Amino acid sequence: MTPSAAPPPVATPSAPIPVLSPSPALDVTYLLDDVVAGAIHRPREVLRLPGGKGLNLARAARVLDADVRVVAPLGGLAGELIAALAAGESLALDAVPIAAGARSCVSAIPGEGAPTEFYEPAPELTAAEAEALLARFVALPASGWSVLAGSLPEAPGLSAALLARRAAGERIAIDSSGASLPALVDEVRPDLLKVNVAEAAELTGREGDAAGLDAAALAAALHERTGGTAVVTDGAAGAVAVDAAGAWRALPDPNSGAYGIGSGDSFFAGLLAALAADASVPEGLRAASAAGSANTRAPGAGVFTRADVDAALARIEVREL
Repeated sequence: MTPSAAPPPVATPSAPIPVLSPSPALDVTYLLDDVVAGAIHRPREVLRLPGGKGLNLARAARVLDADVRVVAPLGGLAGELIAALAAGESLALDAVPIAAGARSCVSAIPGEGAPTEFYEPAPELTAAEAEALLARFVALPASGWSVLAGSLPEAPGLSAALLARRAAGERIAIDSSGASLPALVDEVRPDLLKVNVAEAAELTGREGDAAGLDAAALAAALHERTGGTAVVTDGAAGAVAVDAAGAWRALPDPNSGAYGIGSGDSFFAGLLAALAADASVPEGLRAASAAGSANTRAPGAGVFTRADVDAALARIEVREL
């Protein structure tokens, strides 16, 4: 199965960046005083957002003045609600209908301590649904970058779809996970690969080796493997980027907030927005780190202001390795 039946993408002035989001979700956040196993909880606040990596990226990118268009499979009542919420936020979304209902992801955030999260599995796509999804993605106008954001359901033809975008002159960016990611990375060799340190260790087969969890070494290995820019985020240790010109580490913001959920997606939005505007890799790493930090200021993935980003930019330090 390939998306070859779709018309080829044609570059247009100021076309939005196409983002393929294969695992969208209805994100539900509960804010509570405490989370107790076995207890009844009555949240003091509930936040519902169209989510999954692609839509989180779109929300964050809008704050950063980057224009993206998300292609995602949506079905059932949850899918209708995701589409309606995205429209309410003026997020550009091409919803490809599927039979299965969209998933929900629930986060319970106490006043102190770590959140408790429940992430439903993404629905499986039929062969026809996957083909329609990829064809819609391939047909979007070229913009300079094409993005895969989100965990991977079974979707034969995905590599062909990404390579078709590259054949149209696009650079490929990937922020994903799943058992099929290693083969996808090797086939596509993305121009930009962003993963966290655990995903990088799994991708390189080093997850059982504590010494192999060094973000700089992992990023270097992924750069060598793809030939593109590799970025590995490492939580409180910051993030590392490696490309053909060098290696850099962004130190964490010393004044970050309390809401970490979605910071990785906001980080990716900042990185993509900067590189799409022809920033250097260290400049992109700084912008990404600032967006990820800004995300911690309020509950909800990609819910922050430009003022939050600008304040964080002044605090982020990037060092050459």
